[in-house]
Amino acid sequence: MGDPDKLDLVKQALAMLTEQLTGKDTVSICTYSDGERVLVEGANPVKDRAKLLAAIDALEAAGYTDGQRGLEQAYDVALRNLRPHGNNRVIMCSDGDLNVGITSESDLHDYVSEKKQTGVYLSVLGFGAGNYKDTKMETLADDGNGNYYYIDSILEARKVLCEELTQTLYAVADDVKFQIEFNPAKVFAWRQIGYENRALEDRDFE
Repeated sequence: MGDPDKLDLVKQALAMLTEQLTGKDTVSICTYSDGERVLVEGANPVKDRAKLLAAIDALEAAGYTDGQRGLEQAYDVALRNLRPHGNNRVIMCSDGDLNVGITSESDLHDYVSEKKQTGVYLSVLGFGAGNYKDTKMETLADDGNGNYYYIDSILEARKVLCEELTQTLYAVADDVKFQIEFNPAKVFAWRQIGYENRALEDRDFE
């Protein structure tokens, strides 16, 4: 995560995100590498903005990537600050190179699927190139009832975290399903673009 297109961009993206939040929000910052740390917990993004920005600016890359321990810590912090009927969410910033602890997609699926039952969603922001593991990042977001975005520039960060903030981070409904039937007299052929891995069977609507 030490490359400029990773951690530096993470810092800029998170700084922009704090500017979009209000005094009604609560923010915590956790890190994971060769050890897990809670840098800030339960901060008010308006009153404690300087504290949050200082913690973001001090982020640094070191050691290995124990995504499992990092997620465990993040979920624990989220549950300690859980707001019933609120929008409770872990936002994970990573290049996807989870090389310690749970690393396989199947194990990640099982772990995150269990955690989403707590009412805490998981959104993933992917950064960097080279050893970037796109499939792992998407697995985490899909199974965590969240969103997945790849951030490759400050413009994309602004688009995702500022311009499209409400659709990025705020859930308006759970377990929504769509079933579409095309009139064969009007539609000869069709194909689905996007959300292929969330396609449902007819029995799922029964």
